[in-house]
Amino acid sequence: MLDLNKVAMAAVEQARPHVEERLHTLSVELPPDPVPVEGDRTRLIQVLVNLLNNSAKYTPQGGKIAIAVINDGVSAEVVVRDNGSGIDAQLLPHVFDLFTQADRAPDRSQGGLGIGLALVKSIVRMHNGKVAAHSDGPQRGTTMTVTLPVAQAEVGQVVRTGEGGDEARPLSVTIVDDNGDAAHSLAVLLRAHGHTVHVYEDASSTLKAAGATDTEVFILDIGLPDMTGYELVRRLRRDPRHADAVHVALTGYGQQRDRELSRQAGFDHHLVKPVEIGKLAQILAAAGERKPAT
Repeated sequence: MLDLNKVAMAAVEQARPHVEERLHTLSVELPPDPVPVEGDRTRLIQVLVNLLNNSAKYTPQGGKIAIAVINDGVSAEVVVRDNGSGIDAQLLPHVFDLFTQADRAPDRSQGGLGIGLALVKSIVRMHNGKVAAHSDGPQRGTTMTVTLPVAQAEVGQVVRTGEGGDEARPLSVTIVDDNGDAAHSLAVLLRAHGHTVHVYEDASSTLKAAGATDTEVFILDIGLPDMTGYELVRRLRRDPRHADAVHVALTGYGQQRDRELSRQAGFDHHLVKPVEIGKLAQILAAAGERKPAT
């Protein structure tokens, strides 16, 4: 069992150098008593550090950042609030999607929010919690709220992973995508779930790679530089080592004709970019119910 107060303070200490570098004022508000939650301490700290670093990054120098832990006896909240650049209303519903392709505010040049908040959402979900973002608009600050169930036991009794019962057993996953940034970012997310992940940027490298030999799940882009994902999945299916693997198409095209082409080529599933982590998690969980590869 963890004390969420101590998790928050550990995150503050890790994020403090980045906050101080930007000359921000950081305030911390904690309840007087321990706040018991079940979970993986390292991953929960990772979540809060990510939120604090995001606030520091998107708040002009000399800004204000606050973190507060709130416990109502049923659920516990960690609220990270800043007076920074805020989030445009059109982007707000999508800030936790993987590879959000928009700036957080019009005057920002750092690019999209990328893997960070998708990883936050995934880890919080694994702890049977939820995360939400609020902003009144550009230049009006942002509030991120992580909500976790309060554990019904004393702090320090039992430490659990906090991963939901539907979490897949660790799998060997191969991602093939010529967009290296997207592929490696997805790999980071899957590794955070305990999977072993190999990444290749073309079909020929995949077919030659020893690392792909024991792959249980292939996630293949369709528009590869040397052959289509359709041809690659046909070749993988013909190889006895990969015939029983789960093959997932990951593409920008989601019309019925595209899905039919995927099915005919030998894909088990068809996902459209940006990938919905929930759907991918369900696919991996189902794959994990199969007999482990030997």
